[in-house]
Amino acid sequence: MNKHFILFLAICGLIIAGCSSGNISTPFKFGKGKYKFTMTDSSGTELLRGTLNVISYENDKFSGTYEFTEISDKSFEGFSSMNGEFSGDLNQKDKRVFINTNPRIADSNVFWNMKIKNNKLSGGWNYSVFRGRSQGGLISITK
Repeated sequence: MNKHFILFLAICGLIIAGCSSGNISTPFKFGKGKYKFTMTDSSGTELLRGTLNVISYENDKFSGTYEFTEISDKSFEGFSSMNGEFSGDLNQKDKRVFINTNPRIADSNVFWNMKIKNNKLSGGWNYSVFRGRSQGGLISITK
């Protein structure tokens, strides 16, 4: 009887452990560190890939540098204004991230507007000029 009871407890323990370690997903955490990003045009054709390095992060404001690791098409509008430095802010309540890819200038700039998902940041980018929005596409950032 004792052997059966111990066996029963062992089986129950395995079942409980198996159920509790299932599909638990933790939300994407954005902060200091290195990330990978991919920019595409509005139809999903890849334009470039790169790495983003968040160096400073305080009070939901951040800044850092980025570099391109693969350029598929550098002829898109806005590419020439992307200089490798960025600044941005995080809205914890709305789970949104905004990045200015060239904080040194106010015009002719590429902006990234993203939503925090379970395993990445994703959203859109747009090239903004003095007369308004010019071109845009999709952006995705992963750890």
